[in-house]
Amino acid sequence: MADTTNLEVVTPSAIIVSESVEMVVVPGSDGQIGALPRHSKVISTLDRGMVDIFNDNKVSSQIMIDGGIAEINETTVTILAERAEKIDKANKQVLEEKLLAFQSQENHNDQNIAELATKNSSFIKVVLDEIG
Repeated sequence: MADTTNLEVVTPSAIIVSESVEMVVVPGSDGQIGALPRHSKVISTLDRGMVDIFNDNKVSSQIMIDGGIAEINETTVTILAERAEKIDKANKQVLEEKLLAFQSQENHNDQNIAELATKNSSFIKVVLDEIG
């Protein structure tokens, strides 16, 4: 078995991924960051984009994140993201229903609710574009 690193992708509402992987590529604010086992310690802000998870020397799954923070060290890659969606597990119909619900709140009287709905709508549109 190849060397692995532990990957955790966490949002405020759930642990999206917690598994051993060969490599992770994250969308760092200054460019892509590839993390292999025994990586030096790095903390980086992340942009919206795709997290590529590698196993068996190929991309085994992808997760769309809406920015966040990554902490990388010798044994672990931890990604804290406000929003994240596993692309290979995404259900287009459920996402479309969520999008309609969020869009209906974009003009809410409470500015905080309206802003959150706009951010969620924007993220779901990107995920829907990605899954086709």
